[in-house]
Amino acid sequence: MTFTPLIPSSGVAGWNFLQSTYDRQYDAFVQSGQLKNESEYFAEEIGKVTSSDDLLNDRRLLQVAVKAFGLEEEINYRALLQRALNEGTSAKDALANTMNDERYVEFSNAFGFGPGQSPMTSDSKAMEAVVNKFQSASFEEAVGEVDETMRTALFAKRAMLEVFGEPDENDFSQLSVKERALREFDLSMKEINGAIDDVPGVTSVQDQWEDIIQRDTLTDFFNTTLRMPAAASGLEDDELIQAYQDRAKIVFGTDDPTVFFSAENKDVLVAAYKTRATVDGDLPEDIAKTAQLADQILGQMVARDAALNEEWDYISRQEPLVDFMKITLELPDNIESLKTSDAMRVYREKAIEVFGTDDPNVFADAGNLDNILDIYREKAAESGMRNGEISASLRTAETILKFSFSENDVVDDDSLAASETAKIDAGWYSIMGQTGVPRFLQTALDVNTALAPDQTFDELTIEEQLAIYKDKAVELFETDDLSELTGPYQMSTLSDAYRTNAEAAGESEFFITYYSQIAERELNGLFQSDESDADQEFEDALEELRTMNDEDKGPSASSQWFTIMGQQAMTDFMQVALGLPKEVTQMDIDKAVDVYKRKAQEVLGTDKPSEFIAGDKMDDLVNRYLTRSQMNDINSGYSSGSAALMMLRS
Repeated sequence: MTFTPLIPSSGVAGWNFLQSTYDRQYDAFVQSGQLKNESEYFAEEIGKVTSSDDLLNDRRLLQVAVKAFGLEEEINYRALLQRALNEGTSAKDALANTMNDERYVEFSNAFGFGPGQSPMTSDSKAMEAVVNKFQSASFEEAVGEVDETMRTALFAKRAMLEVFGEPDENDFSQLSVKERALREFDLSMKEINGAIDDVPGVTSVQDQWEDIIQRDTLTDFFNTTLRMPAAASGLEDDELIQAYQDRAKIVFGTDDPTVFFSAENKDVLVAAYKTRATVDGDLPEDIAKTAQLADQILGQMVARDAALNEEWDYISRQEPLVDFMKITLELPDNIESLKTSDAMRVYREKAIEVFGTDDPNVFADAGNLDNILDIYREKAAESGMRNGEISASLRTAETILKFSFSENDVVDDDSLAASETAKIDAGWYSIMGQTGVPRFLQTALDVNTALAPDQTFDELTIEEQLAIYKDKAVELFETDDLSELTGPYQMSTLSDAYRTNAEAAGESEFFITYYSQIAERELNGLFQSDESDADQEFEDALEELRTMNDEDKGPSASSQWFTIMGQQAMTDFMQVALGLPKEVTQMDIDKAVDVYKRKAQEVLGTDKPSEFIAGDKMDDLVNRYLTRSQMNDINSGYSSGSAALMMLRS
């Protein structure tokens, strides 16, 4: 049976999961079914091959060879492959060199049948490399059957490393002057502050409160519910969060939003808010609006954590599973004495470290269960347990996990359309309660065009407003997801739309600028990564180094781009990742390279592909590719005029 790669969600979230579990999934894949047989056959028989005829006459060997170099579609073109092999690559007019396709060069060099070369088929290490490439290409193909964009991203990352080499994390020589300074400064800061141990996927209590204070509706909700003193508004963020947590412990008995806003507790919390707001004399319509918005936003904010905590609470109450997890996850000895919410976070953090996910429905699914059982078996043996005890524990744990969890119940926002819609809606509910954002978005989206002549937007219910916001966003910007709408690719366009409509309505320049600044700041805080602020601080602090990039020496950027453009898949990847229109692929190659270089310089701070693999640039490229691939092929809607305009801006 062939192993099917597991990718529980699309886009960047799915990519991060695939990367965190790559080694285990890849190992399971290459050991499965036909792939294992073909790999073993190639390893056993390739040493007997002494000529291109030997290779071409053995279909099983040839299938591995061509797939290793991405030439599987050429397998029936025997004459072409034989010429590429026999002519080698030393002569300029050799077929492989004239094909304008780096795959043929690599294919020919790998087997060494050309003039003046020695056959490489008896070199076990060289042939092992071919098998590895075959297995990687096969795994990428299997990933593509689940999500094609993931396949392209995997191929691009592998191809870049093969062409330009594995980066040395401690070698700054391939970085620009600016990048070296940034890296050295970053390392210095880490030495001063110590390593940051962020665990992906688990939202801490502190993080949840940091999200809460960014939303005006939620601060109004908790100020009333917790009876916060007016002086609290003057506190710094860390002091304010501590004040909220202290009051929450007194009022709710816990400062954990996942606990006090769980399904069984949230009705009591909302009722407490309504009672205290009524006593304070707030208007009924304002109370209802705040309660509804807070319910929607908080519900989405804690939904995944609350659901996963329930799963882990079930595990923590099954004694065989507790013993199993203690060994497999190397849990601390005091796990059973911790508060339930704290224990759940420890379980989940450890699960991410060991399994690559904190969702039992993922790691306990049939396709992955053998992997976690193997982890337990190995660690139990290391601890000195007897084989009989290990086997008995494995059987019990396997039975409980199999019948308790299912991939159909995966707790993942992005894997279910309904959950994704709820997440998007919660984003719109967040902005409805903000200070300057509603006016900004109502103007930018021109919501009045969706109203009847006798209607005003503020008179509509929250649900009616939500529907208009989303419909107009899709109509004008092809997305109703505020995380996309306010991202680096769309925010400037959104601001331009606001300015155009505000000017047409007679708004003064002062208020246009004022509301733009408020909205952009609040939207960035609500929907964009905190890392962008840190990046900007680095940029501002080292502004004087921006003009020093050209001091680097090395291979010309143009020659490196010609290498990339020798592979269509790499060209397509770069075109999407850099946000270039499809028309660029129709340009003269020299002009196209100039466009790629200018855009790469603008986006990545360098126009040399060999520098893309350094630091976080490769991950940035992949994330950009995945994000743009999810934007409903936005480039396909460009007219030729807009495409030309983009190239001029590049």
